Amino acid sequence: MDSAEDGEREQILRVATRLFAALGYDSTSTHQIAEAAGVEPAVVTARFTDKRELYLAVMKEAHRILAAVIEPCSDELRTAPPEGKAAALHRFIDGYLDVCLEYPEIPSLWMHRWLSDASDISNLESMSAQPLTWYAVDSMATVALPVDADPLFMTYTMVWCIHGFSLSGVLDKTGERRRLDDEDATDRFRAHLHQLLGRALDLPDG
Repeated sequence: MDSAEDGEREQILRVATRLFAALGYDSTSTHQIAEAAGVEPAVVTARFTDKRELYLAVMKEAHRILAAVIEPCSDELRTAPPEGKAAALHRFIDGYLDVCLEYPEIPSLWMHRWLSDASDISNLESMSAQPLTWYAVDSMATVALPVDADPLFMTYTMVWCIHGFSLSGVLDKTGERRRLDDEDATDRFRAHLHQLLGRALDLPDG
């Protein structure tokens, strides 16, 4: 594939990621993606066989981005000594929060998926989300099990909170909605997650 084709493919992938995150797979057409990317629909199908293949490419890239953060953070949490578990947990939380801050499309893509978007693609979780989730859960177990906490639900508590804040945010006293793009709100949310999970896992503050 020459550089022009590579460039077209990357442009289509970026646009498709944005549209799938905003509208969902079911509500996005190949024609919409082509128009937003500034190419003819035939170019999209030349680079990707169909919308399904394009969606899988989008989710594969999202998985790659998440894995690059979750795996090393999970490894650190798993191998940290008892006195280092709190700091490792904070870095685990921060890693997931920061990747969602840098790539806000990722929580949106998975929120659509949780609402049965692209339900005809039935094996996506087993191909990507499930292995990565259990990689994180196994690491969380090194902190959760000694204090009789549930590592699966502790991991999902972090995910649910971060995705919820990313997508819906919180209302301040003026009624304005604060999300990940609000630095002060994000700093407060980060500190809250450190405290929430740390105390649930009986780890020292700080």
